[in-house]
Amino acid sequence: MMPRTGTSSVQTRNNFDLIRLFAAAQVAVSHAADWMHVPLPWLNILGYFPGVPIFFFISGYLIYQSYANIKTPDRLRIFTINRILRLFPALYICIVFSLVLTYFSGYFSTVQITFKQWLLWLATQFSFLQFFNPDFMRAYATGKLNASLWTITVELQFYVLTPFIFFLWQKYRKISVCLFIIFIGLNTANSMLNPRVSTLEKLFNVSFAPWIAMFALGAYISTNKGLQEKILKTHILVPLSLYMLSYYFALHADLGTHNSINLISFILLGWLIFKAAYTLPNLSESLLHKNDISYGIYIYHMPIVNFMIYKQMSGSYLYLIIAMVMTTAIALLSWRLIEKPALRLKKISLRRA
Repeated sequence: MMPRTGTSSVQTRNNFDLIRLFAAAQVAVSHAADWMHVPLPWLNILGYFPGVPIFFFISGYLIYQSYANIKTPDRLRIFTINRILRLFPALYICIVFSLVLTYFSGYFSTVQITFKQWLLWLATQFSFLQFFNPDFMRAYATGKLNASLWTITVELQFYVLTPFIFFLWQKYRKISVCLFIIFIGLNTANSMLNPRVSTLEKLFNVSFAPWIAMFALGAYISTNKGLQEKILKTHILVPLSLYMLSYYFALHADLGTHNSINLISFILLGWLIFKAAYTLPNLSESLLHKNDISYGIYIYHMPIVNFMIYKQMSGSYLYLIIAMVMTTAIALLSWRLIEKPALRLKKISLRRA
């Protein structure tokens, strides 16, 4: 179905904040339970809804829409400023927070770190190479200070590519479809054939290539009003049932699950996400009161989990609960003191334009 002109036709109220919060919680709880060795009987069911693919789909839908809805000639500058304001203030505070926690854990007194190693590590963390993990951190808790940040590198690539995706879809739709098919193939190859052992294999995994199809599907739905209307007319149990069945089959047939979710399951997941976003569309605001702490939960949970593991605070439900409560508290502070004030600056850039 070819899209009509324009972007999303649905109402502005939606549950995307709530769905993002669920996705962040899925990642945080799964990581904490696994690394802290706390068995959760319902964790397998939670794993049916992998947080990273959900993030990438929602990012495609909202980020593409955000770029398309900027109508001024200064679109690229405004889009860039808005993305920087959303991503980097909290990220930089999180990096500092992680270093402070590690310092107070006592780990830095057990290793020798040269000035050059420090400089290289900090340069990667404060730029766009957050996936980099130096050798001197291998003995700290899980071996990676904040392994979740690899998706920040991928998201930044999505942001850079959004204007190109927009241009291609507006001018060369057949080429866009061909590229989408190619990227689906790359996603499948990364899931099935990439052991992620060598440096090249690891770099490919944190490039946009294996993940851009997930972003593109969300972007496509944001342009297709007809498809949106069809999705909204279906009962939510339809995509939920089909998705659960497809994921169950893929899980037992080893056809791609979790972050390596197979194409059919991912399309059904996208259908489910979009339908859920506009089912009871006031639910998110009623529950969250416009407090969007999903980003904070995602980026802050692993530094806290690592600190607790290093201090031998693991292996019990109490420690898991403490880790999640601390993560939520820090995420809420981050939203109120850092993220929300930074987002207010977006209005300034729009006014100037």
